[in-house]
Amino acid sequence: MFYSLKGSLPAHINSISLAPVNNESAEFAAAEVLNEELNELMIHENVLDIVLPEDADSRLEITINSVTDIPYTVNISSELGMEEVEEWKITIKTSVVWHDLKRDEVLFQRKMQSWGAYTPGVDISTDGLDNDGDNLIDGEDSDEIGSPREGALNISVRRLTEDIVNEITNTW
Repeated sequence: MFYSLKGSLPAHINSISLAPVNNESAEFAAAEVLNEELNELMIHENVLDIVLPEDADSRLEITINSVTDIPYTVNISSELGMEEVEEWKITIKTSVVWHDLKRDEVLFQRKMQSWGAYTPGVDISTDGLDNDGDNLIDGEDSDEIGSPREGALNISVRRLTEDIVNEITNTW
């Protein structure tokens, strides 16, 4: 079965150029993973034809503003008698702009962010956590793989790309 959301977009926009993600963070891998994930999801969802910039009706520009790790779960260590971070939350903050090249206007401009959780030093596929909030844990969840932080970064990027594609399809 095949399903397309093309009908909900403006009639004059049939294609999109995906500009390379601009990365203002210190997290080099984030832009590469986001570029890859966005291309795959746009192709899979068949939202718009992805074309070269000179052939496009629209252009999507994404800037990664920051990638941060903050404590997510903190407990008092019985051994040390002080607070200890058990779980971290990685957050990607971006600026997203979708341009209508035919009418020379901005279709939307948003600050968007996404996150993933991880436990340092514990394999994300066996940590007993729902790292992406989808109610699936470890072996039940196909995207809980890799090193803890890398897996959480991938989860965060996947969520972000889903939000971006949803924003495109909900614009009109």
